[in-house]
Amino acid sequence: MGIIKATLSLVVAVAVTYVLTSVLGTQFVLAEIQSFGLNISISDRIAATLHDIAGLVPVLLTLVSATFLIAFIIASIGARLFGSHHKGWYLAAGFTSLPVTMVLIKTAMGITPFAAAGSAFGLFLIALCGLAGGWVFVLLLRHRGA
Repeated sequence: MGIIKATLSLVVAVAVTYVLTSVLGTQFVLAEIQSFGLNISISDRIAATLHDIAGLVPVLLTLVSATFLIAFIIASIGARLFGSHHKGWYLAAGFTSLPVTMVLIKTAMGITPFAAAGSAFGLFLIALCGLAGGWVFVLLLRHRGA
């Protein structure tokens, strides 16, 4: 696969995963607020979501970018060493990279870096966001002739 093709595919996959994860995190926080009996309007949900998409760039976008870069390099090496299809490796890398990173940060630093990562269900949903990014990566590589 060409480096430009792979880089562009990675950028789009990171962007998709970032937006999905950001929206997920916002909705997790708003659900927690709503559990206290406060009503949150659709317009407030949209405003909070857009605010978080813009506001989480320094931390979450960096985290998604770094984890995907590492995970997809490992996936590429694994597929080459074990002669397997790249598709499964990239999907697995997307699915596991963010939850593993969140758990490692929690273990090493004692903090939950992202609100949704505070529960097993939240980690699973974060994994699904990563899976979507992995799928986009595979789709773009295949679409471009890889």
